[in-house]
Amino acid sequence: MRCSFLRSLRFRLLFVSMLVEAVMLSVLVANSVRVIDQRLTQQAEVRIQIIEQAYRTALAVPLATRDYPAIQEFLNSWSSAADIHYLAVTDNQGRLRAAANWDPAQPLPEAGGLAAGGDIIHVRFPITYLGVAYGHAQFGLSSRFLSDARNTLFEQGVMISLAALGMTFLLLLATCYWLTRDFTALARASECIGRGDFGVRVALHGNDEVAAIGHSFNAMAEGVQQHIRELAESEQRFRAIADYTYGWENWFAPDGSLQWVNPAVERVTGYSVDECMAMADFPLPLVHEADCERVQRHLKLAQEGQSGQDIEFRILARDGQVRWGLMAGQRIRAEAGRNLGYRISIRDITLRHQAVEELVFAADHDALTGLNNRRAFEKQLSRELAAHHRDGRSLIIFYIDLDQFKIINDTCGHAAGDVLLQSLARMMDARFDCGFLARLGGDEFGMVLSGLDLAEAERRAQQIIDDICAQPFVWDGRSFHIGASIGIAVAGPETNSESELLIAADTACYAAKERGRNRFQVFLPNDRYFRERKAEFLSLSEISEALTKNRLLLYVQRIVPLHDGVEPYAEVLVRMRGEDGGIIQPGRFIPAAERFGMMPLIDRWVINAVCSQIAAWQADGVDGPRLHVNLSGLTLADPGLKEYIEFMFREHGIAPQRIGFEITESCAIAQLDLALDFIDFCRELGCELALDDFGSGLSSFGYLKRFKVHSLKIDGMFVRNADQDADDRAVIESIVRLAQHKRLHTVAEFVSSQAVLDTVRDLGVDYGQGFHLHQPEPLADLLHKELATG
Repeated sequence: MRCSFLRSLRFRLLFVSMLVEAVMLSVLVANSVRVIDQRLTQQAEVRIQIIEQAYRTALAVPLATRDYPAIQEFLNSWSSAADIHYLAVTDNQGRLRAAANWDPAQPLPEAGGLAAGGDIIHVRFPITYLGVAYGHAQFGLSSRFLSDARNTLFEQGVMISLAALGMTFLLLLATCYWLTRDFTALARASECIGRGDFGVRVALHGNDEVAAIGHSFNAMAEGVQQHIRELAESEQRFRAIADYTYGWENWFAPDGSLQWVNPAVERVTGYSVDECMAMADFPLPLVHEADCERVQRHLKLAQEGQSGQDIEFRILARDGQVRWGLMAGQRIRAEAGRNLGYRISIRDITLRHQAVEELVFAADHDALTGLNNRRAFEKQLSRELAAHHRDGRSLIIFYIDLDQFKIINDTCGHAAGDVLLQSLARMMDARFDCGFLARLGGDEFGMVLSGLDLAEAERRAQQIIDDICAQPFVWDGRSFHIGASIGIAVAGPETNSESELLIAADTACYAAKERGRNRFQVFLPNDRYFRERKAEFLSLSEISEALTKNRLLLYVQRIVPLHDGVEPYAEVLVRMRGEDGGIIQPGRFIPAAERFGMMPLIDRWVINAVCSQIAAWQADGVDGPRLHVNLSGLTLADPGLKEYIEFMFREHGIAPQRIGFEITESCAIAQLDLALDFIDFCRELGCELALDDFGSGLSSFGYLKRFKVHSLKIDGMFVRNADQDADDRAVIESIVRLAQHKRLHTVAEFVSSQAVLDTVRDLGVDYGQGFHLHQPEPLADLLHKELATG
């Protein structure tokens, strides 16, 4: 606030200085008048004395001789003086003898001299002659000269004083301005700082005390401005962190009242900061009723300085949605330890909850159809089997396999097959609520039924087949009809475990297909057909035991070049040694391993064993051929497969070029995205990749544009009779020409005779593989014969 001039220090200094000078000048003038008055009085007394002496001398003789006329004449001549008002002479008796300018009839005034004052000084003195008094003389002397002298002196003193005061005022005004200008600047600068303008500085003049104060003020202002700047930057950082942080942050006072909440609260709840600040008992009004007690308890712990564990709670948003939040509390203290309250941080974890729910759903549901998946099917089967063992409740499972589905997939493509599966899934889920329905993989479905007798189960199985057969499917204007084969297995003494039930249902489904399709077949444990089929498959426990006791064996079959310019390599095959020491062929355990989800374990064992063998060759200084490893569809879906392969290469110290991989065409098409990702991985790593059983699907050539593989293994169904079947030769020739165009190698599988070998060589195939060229043998023995003969 700017100070007025009348209240300023400058005015006060000026006023006090002028007042002091006025007083001093007044005293000086008064004293001068007094001194002059004294001098004038003294002069007047001297004059009176002179006049007395002159009158006494002049009147003494005439009065002594009583020459009154002479006295009168003398008085008349003297009365002409300007300052003499009257003259009179009396005798000793007081009788008036002569007078000038005085009425004789009037008595003479009392003589008082200068002390009496007045406009006329009445002076009376005796007249003596030779020591004898003859009378008195009295005259009236004008005192005007005294008052005129006093007035003139006073007027001159006042004029001089006023002039001095004026000059002093101007001089003091300039002096006060000069003395107080820095103070005024300090006052104005202080006002600016009070208004928030911390950039103001005081101009300095000289090196006196005021300048020193100005220096100190400027230093203080600079320090304050720097501190304010640091505080502003700190506040900006705080705002940037607090206001724009993704989390919902709250600050509560020690008494629990809300002090501050950041704008993230509006994103989470829909309520603005102002609305939240106005809420009583915030944030409890936004908490789901079922969670209020837990949240209130957590807030109390934070207020008491006990952080406790983070809690999850539900938030009621303005739009009615229920969101999930994660709350954490912490006490806030100042540097000196003073309690500033506590902070509550709330993170919106709605998406995480949804993701968890989706993961939980995805863990038990098929991504394509939304039905329960194999994992959920097996869990449900396990629960129902436990109930069957506990209370004897009946338990039946269906194994449903679609007929003619492969034709749609190969003819119309993978997308058409997906649409068909989704359509069938919706239909079956809506119509068949009699049991637990699941998609087990590909075109295979399963159903768990409990509490039903076999007759009712057979009726419902036939209904499922009829409804699937009646379900039309149209794609690109073409109409397709599909069917279904169902295997039925009943829990009993021969099928007393999950694996036994699954194998029984699968075997029954296979029997239904063999016996004409579009029908159901009940597993009959004592039937000769099923006993023979059961003997062909190993149980889950037998496969697990073989893995545990390392009874898997690596065999190898050479892939032989059919012309110059290509290098030989070999395909790794897996066998199992039985408990009796005999060799078990893959047809007896691979299907069961695929059904029980154990192929990823077997494939990993094969990769490790192959890498170990190549490392052993390297240690012996032997340069063995490149080895190709087959990967199943389940292994291709293993999320840790790529990392495992890279780890094996590092662990055994072998180059990726020493190993190749093979995936079947049907597997690649069924899991297109996974196949494409693995193909890219192999190309980046340096491993060769072959597409096995190429040509088995009707859309093989269409998909080849997307499969950046190194070689094509022609399906054996086109090779085994190529020397006799012109259609087979035409297919092989087409594949060869396509491979040559794309600069891929071709491999003819199932070369069983010299005639077939000559045929595929003439058609331009690069490699041959089959019993005619090389009988599979143990991998460890592959190079022994060559070393021995060498």
